[in-house]
Amino acid sequence: MGMKRGLAAVAGALVAGGCVPAAYEAPALACTEHIGKPISSRIAALGPPRRVYRIDTTRVGYVFESREVRYVGGEPYYTVNYLTHVDRKRAPVRPVTTTCTGLFITHAPTDAMPISERIVVDIVP
Repeated sequence: MGMKRGLAAVAGALVAGGCVPAAYEAPALACTEHIGKPISSRIAALGPPRRVYRIDTTRVGYVFESREVRYVGGEPYYTVNYLTHVDRKRAPVRPVTTTCTGLFITHAPTDAMPISERIVVDIVP
């Protein structure tokens, strides 16, 4: 009976530990964090926009689409065969693709205004 309780406690700890996010994973930036910053920083991070067009006399829209492929999995897990030993195995690795599309609206009264001075005023997902 004591061994079953011990195994149940270990299994519960493993399950609870799996729900905690890894410390090395950075949280994703919220779109609103880019408001008030120059559009040149987004262009440097994502590359050239898919499309640029003038919305009205003072605003210019930049359409961005970014695609990120991350590989998840590969975590070790253990199986126990009481007759032989403990086997260490790895979860399968699989790609996860994230596609982000958004319209960044900047304040640009003239086309001659440098990109580094065009400030993001709104973001439309």
